[in-house]
Amino acid sequence: MRLPGENLTKLSVFLLLFFIHTSLSAQYLRDRTRVSLQGQGFSESRILELYDSVDVHPLRFDNVFSIPEIDVGFGARQFPLLFDFGNSGNITITTALEDAIEYQVTGSMKTYTADGRDRGQGFIIVIPQLKILHSTFQNETGSLMDWRIYATEPFNGMVGLKYFDNTCMTVSYRDKSLAVSQTSITDRLTDANSRAIELLDISSHPFGIHFRGKLNSDNVIVYFDTGKSASFVNSDLLASAKIETDKTGSYYQDAVQVAFGDLDFEISYPRVKSIRRDIDDDMPVGMEVGSDVLKHFAFTIDRTNNRNQLIIHK
Repeated sequence: MRLPGENLTKLSVFLLLFFIHTSLSAQYLRDRTRVSLQGQGFSESRILELYDSVDVHPLRFDNVFSIPEIDVGFGARQFPLLFDFGNSGNITITTALEDAIEYQVTGSMKTYTADGRDRGQGFIIVIPQLKILHSTFQNETGSLMDWRIYATEPFNGMVGLKYFDNTCMTVSYRDKSLAVSQTSITDRLTDANSRAIELLDISSHPFGIHFRGKLNSDNVIVYFDTGKSASFVNSDLLASAKIETDKTGSYYQDAVQVAFGDLDFEISYPRVKSIRRDIDDDMPVGMEVGSDVLKHFAFTIDRTNNRNQLIIHK
């Protein structure tokens, strides 16, 4: 004779195992990005050796987002801020840091998403003294925003590419290093000019990293965003029948091929969304490349001597 409790126990065990299997399967799909690099490149250590040792700085990854951080000085104190290519303006600090540094509120402001949607309201601030790597700024205008506007976990703030204009800069996730110089290293790289990707001038995002590439057979604009932990492919360019959505987001149940410069890689089960950026160009944005893909290679951005180029190193 089977007791009623036995059936209940078996059902509970079955449901538990099913839940674990479903969760692991979903996580497996989300973590299954494969990057297959092709073409010639340079070892990352050799690239960094082209800089003076004082120009090579540590990148930190002490946050839950796996996004690079750099140390930023506020007067006598120093805090890590996200190194965010998507931050097109001045420095942003969040409410996680509002009681730790000195600043003056001078007004209110709104912040917007890349496609122009209102993200939320914050404050315009003036920071008496700001130090980013070797550069010091006095009475620097910035913004104070609630960290909840951007993320699910607290973080100190963001510093973007405005503070690295007119420099030659190499980013290496693997070596956890950021090299920045006023002098170009491009001419010291073999075949660098033939391998360089010309960056686009985008008036709404003048310091951003936008360039032309391919998504499957489509000519597209590709965008680097170190401030995103995950990359996204434009769902408008994919077969909708293969897109599956759950509470964690939308995913393409197949592989896509991405190419730019001499880099060619495949992403299986990529995250997808409709990507609409405020860009004056007829070509669609095919992909936002986040830190989950950028960690697979080093890259140099050269904006010295009227250059505006990107070089990929593998």
